[in-house]
Amino acid sequence: MSSRKVRSLTRNLGQYRQVSARGDDSHQDFQLVRQETHLSNVSQVERFLPDILGRALARCWIDKGFRQEFYLAPKDTLADYHVHLPEDILVSVETDPGERSKVVVYEQRRANLPKRIMYLQLVMMAGR
Repeated sequence: MSSRKVRSLTRNLGQYRQVSARGDDSHQDFQLVRQETHLSNVSQVERFLPDILGRALARCWIDKGFRQEFYLAPKDTLADYHVHLPEDILVSVETDPGERSKVVVYEQRRANLPKRIMYLQLVMMAGR
């Protein structure tokens, strides 16, 4: 590899580190939604939340700080990124040994156990 390419790669890696080293309060660098989003019922959650959670999971793969925040309090993290869910919707991150983490969305029903609405899990696939 030529020294010019090595310098270019090093320079690009340095820029990436600078971007990553910025403060955690900079939510404007990455947005889950384009505008403040309030999902008010289960139908809206089923329709719009999978795309939003897909973006959040993808961010978890590349941003350790976001991943820690999201895994500890997914619903609060979504709210920090302008995605607001109804009170009866629960979001949890579940990890099983030997499997990738998955985000599970439940609906809390009166006097019953929560009902699972959906779960999302990123899976790596290679094609040829």
